[in-house]
Amino acid sequence: MRSLARKQEQRVQVTQELGTVVRAGGAALVVRTDAGELQARRAKGCLLEPEAGDLVLVAVVTDGRCYVLSVLEREAGAPASLVADGDLNIKLPAGRLGIAAQEGIGLVSAREVSVVSAGLSVNAVDGDVALQRLSFVATFLRAELDKAKVLAGSLDSVLDRLSQRVKRAYRTVEESDHLRAERVDYVAKKTMSLRGENTLLTAQELVKVDGEQIHLG
Repeated sequence: MRSLARKQEQRVQVTQELGTVVRAGGAALVVRTDAGELQARRAKGCLLEPEAGDLVLVAVVTDGRCYVLSVLEREAGAPASLVADGDLNIKLPAGRLGIAAQEGIGLVSAREVSVVSAGLSVNAVDGDVALQRLSFVATFLRAELDKAKVLAGSLDSVLDRLSQRVKRAYRTVEESDHLRAERVDYVAKKTMSLRGENTLLTAQELVKVDGEQIHLG
């Protein structure tokens, strides 16, 4: 009986208090309660980081430990932060996760951001992407644009086949234009004009000029 009574005396007791956060600095919190100021820590289950002035619920253990269990009230309009020590995973075995904000959503990471899904859809009025390096790998690409403008210092393309169909094409080369090909075939339905201050036509074997009328000079 004495042993049982001794165990009951040694049993840890927990009481709860309402208090106001006086100082918040990382994991250390100072909470003012009716029993006085308490040195408390944020409980693991309290994801909302307490701030000075918050009304909180505190668990007081008889061995001297104090934990802020929850933030009950905060000044209207004050920002809130969800904080967890270490990695944080949000898992939904079933259902859909939605994030909505009226003023905007910011995603910041000191390292990589990875997105893996069966499909990706992005809809926006304006978009800006600033990257130092970009690697793009795809099996099929389809783009529909009303207008596109590209400014680049250099552009290198390696293709097995290139097909283009345009209604009008304009190209301006300020310095030199070089074409190296095994065969070149130009066909114009009406008029083909070749002009230059100096025009040279050179062939190793054959030069053929064929037409109903040929004017030289």
